[in-house]
Amino acid sequence: MKRTIALTCALGLAAGSPLAAPAVPKTAAPNTVAAAPYQRDAYVIPYKKFVLQNGLTLIVHEDHSVPIVGVNIWYHVGSRNEKRGKTGFAHLFEHFFFNGSENYPHGFREAMDDLGTNNRNGTTNNDRTNFFEDVPVSALERTLYLEADRMGFLANYISKEMLERERGVVQNEKRQGENQPYGRVHLEKSARMYPYSHPYSWPVIGSMDDLNAASLEDIREWYRTYYGPNNAVVSLAGDITPEQALALVKKYFESIPPGPPLPRTEQWIPRLERNLRDEMEDHVPQVRIYRSWHVPGWRDLDSTRLAVFSDVLAGSKNARLNRRLIDEKQLATAVSAGVDVNELSSTFDIAVTVRPGVDPALVEKELDAVLNEALDKGPTAQEVARVKASALASFARGIERLGGFGGRSDVLAESVTYGGAPDAYLRQLDALTAVQPAQLKTVAATWLRAPHYTMTVKPFAKLSAAAQAIDRKVLPALGDAPAVKFPAMQQATLSNGLKVRLLERHVAPIVNVALAFDAGTSADTPAKAGLASLTLELLDKGTRQRDAYQMSDALESLGARLTTGTGPDMSVMRLQATSANLAPSLALLAEAALAPAFPADQFALAKQRRLAGIAQEKAQPNALALRTLPALLYGADSGYGLPPSGFEQSVASLTREDLVAWHRDWFKPGSAAIVVSGDTTLDKVVPMLEAAFGKWPAGQAPAKPKTTDAGLASAGKRIYLIDKPDAPQSTLLAGHLSLPPGQPEDLAMEPVMQNFGGMATSRLNRNLRLDKHWSYGGGARLSSVRGPRNFYTLIAVQTDKTKESMIEVDKEIRGIAGSRPIQGDEFTSIMRNMTSRLAGRFETINALEAAALETINLGLPEDYWANYAPNMRALTPPQLAGAAGKFIRPEDVTWVVVGDLKKIEPRIRELGWGDVIVLDNDGKRVR
Repeated sequence: MKRTIALTCALGLAAGSPLAAPAVPKTAAPNTVAAAPYQRDAYVIPYKKFVLQNGLTLIVHEDHSVPIVGVNIWYHVGSRNEKRGKTGFAHLFEHFFFNGSENYPHGFREAMDDLGTNNRNGTTNNDRTNFFEDVPVSALERTLYLEADRMGFLANYISKEMLERERGVVQNEKRQGENQPYGRVHLEKSARMYPYSHPYSWPVIGSMDDLNAASLEDIREWYRTYYGPNNAVVSLAGDITPEQALALVKKYFESIPPGPPLPRTEQWIPRLERNLRDEMEDHVPQVRIYRSWHVPGWRDLDSTRLAVFSDVLAGSKNARLNRRLIDEKQLATAVSAGVDVNELSSTFDIAVTVRPGVDPALVEKELDAVLNEALDKGPTAQEVARVKASALASFARGIERLGGFGGRSDVLAESVTYGGAPDAYLRQLDALTAVQPAQLKTVAATWLRAPHYTMTVKPFAKLSAAAQAIDRKVLPALGDAPAVKFPAMQQATLSNGLKVRLLERHVAPIVNVALAFDAGTSADTPAKAGLASLTLELLDKGTRQRDAYQMSDALESLGARLTTGTGPDMSVMRLQATSANLAPSLALLAEAALAPAFPADQFALAKQRRLAGIAQEKAQPNALALRTLPALLYGADSGYGLPPSGFEQSVASLTREDLVAWHRDWFKPGSAAIVVSGDTTLDKVVPMLEAAFGKWPAGQAPAKPKTTDAGLASAGKRIYLIDKPDAPQSTLLAGHLSLPPGQPEDLAMEPVMQNFGGMATSRLNRNLRLDKHWSYGGGARLSSVRGPRNFYTLIAVQTDKTKESMIEVDKEIRGIAGSRPIQGDEFTSIMRNMTSRLAGRFETINALEAAALETINLGLPEDYWANYAPNMRALTPPQLAGAAGKFIRPEDVTWVVVGDLKKIEPRIRELGWGDVIVLDNDGKRVR
């Protein structure tokens, strides 16, 4: 974020960007090669500038040499715009920009990777925030759409959850930076050098206290104030014409409303009244001395001239400080000097890393001697010519690139942001190339004979550890797993028959409310597959009273969040609320559940997203296999056999009226239940629920379609192959139908499945990942449905080990089914795992809610979870073996293998495991 800059940045260019080089003196110095005269035109970056009606500035540089465009967006907002007590907002908001936006609620980084971008990032400093990416020209329109969406449509997408997540990320970034050697120096330096009221006196990343105190409204207000188009520059450089660029930018950006006008201080250069000195100890290997002076900001050409002087002092082997301190006197191991350029003011900085064993006072004495000599006599013509030539070459190397730090798009954006014109950098180049030794001597004396700040960082004093008092070869014993208490599941019924269950927990002032309907994907038919999940997805996208944005604002104003989900047997709406705002939050939940509008525009967008999502599922080998197997096991007409997302043809055929009808049929209080968990009581919450849902007319949902053909449960081994040409891995999915829930052995199957394929060190992973290294890892599970459950294993293996891996998976299935039961140390280990992790399993109210929903869905006894821990601890090896033998049937396994058939099919057929059938990615037989 903050960076110490040598000559390149004194030109106002971003760190790493090349510098404009100076003109060569008429007479070359002895023993040097004369540099070519400064040709200004060679450094001009042609551009066209446009200003949209909303104030957005567009700069376009046309270059068709490669089919990419450097996209660089600068917002004229940084930490200087913050106030004490509310610092770190600019940098925090930079993080928000990568989370997605209202119309593209997905990660921006992932989107950019998908588009084939390079050199992408975002940065924040005192004065600006920028985002940049180099994109293939084919992806430019998509990129501009995404950039416009996060410029204009981010506020309603920012959630409390996002704030908490990104606040934590930034705080860890702050810890990481400060944990580096010399990482705290800049914090101390800024606080000491600048007046308390100066906006550079706090760090760009902010303080921990301020980050912790930041509220959602604080963040939204910051966004509304500073991220409008009138405070931004879009700079495009590359394979595009100005006319094309203007059309695209108008299309996506011009309708974004401008933000408020912003007052802006142009210059504030503090003056130190006397020399200041600090000393700190840190976890550093060597003493380092920092010396800093206040100097002018970006617009003042003295900052450019001072950068030349800094390179005279340091920056090359032959520079004065390098030569004296490192080579001649051997007092230091590293020396640097530069101008840290900012808009209001800059600092001239010298840093010297002291050679071990050398007295820092001696180093400071020599530093002062070198500096005073340079100030007294000025630099030589040879030194100035060398620095200017080097700087020009550096600048030229930078503008070879279209994008990124120091590339053409970056230079133009920075120039218009700080200098008021896209070619403002040329003034700096002119000043650089024109400066002569006498002028440089005057400028340096003006600014560097003023009082300065010195910080000396020393290693911590050596400490010693206590004498060894334990034998570290002895592994400490484990105590018994802690007792686990599950809160009582309290019950009530509303006047319309809606059942209520409450699990109290008062550790935080939050409440979860889940409204569960007896529907789910098993309520779908093949012709309307995907209808249940699509209906749920649109419930919070607008009601008869509010559109999607108004609903979002209403929820967020209460600190509430509403989400939906669809499982095989249940459809669920989840509300996360604060206990203080529970009643109005419940009213919004009821509004979304009972009065959805299913707006036509939102419906159309949801269908588009769903169809794209299905295509993605079919392109992913694991997802494709998981879409295919259920229909093979349950039958094509079974609700359990349908993919939750649906098929392209079924989703394409859905109408808004289908969603309205599905909602009308399945949203009935007699077929629903409400689960409340968290900081409330039954006496408090039931009147609230009655007020929100009591007027919902009583009724019952229809009977569901059949979920399975029982005859398929013992179909025998079959292998289905799906071709994925040139795939480097094969996905192996092996499964069969097993028993429905309600069996006496259900509990014992949990440690069986955990040990077989539920953790990183499961049998499956120990074999194929840890021992043979044929796979990154896989897993196994027994699905949680009301009907016959699906036992399956899923693992991706290297292509040339497909047949061998199938043999190993089959061996592991046979082993867990009976030939190698869990016993001895393996039993002890898995039961320790199962019982010890119970303490954390129900830590959150989300976990309590999930347990209650499972109770409702599977018809578990009301005291099931209260007795869960002691019942788990009481299991024995014979019980696990009996459960595995009853639930897992190796001879009934159906295989789905997705891979490069030209490489794997012949060897799979060699197995002789029954019929081998080739399917397409829609699950239809090819041969």
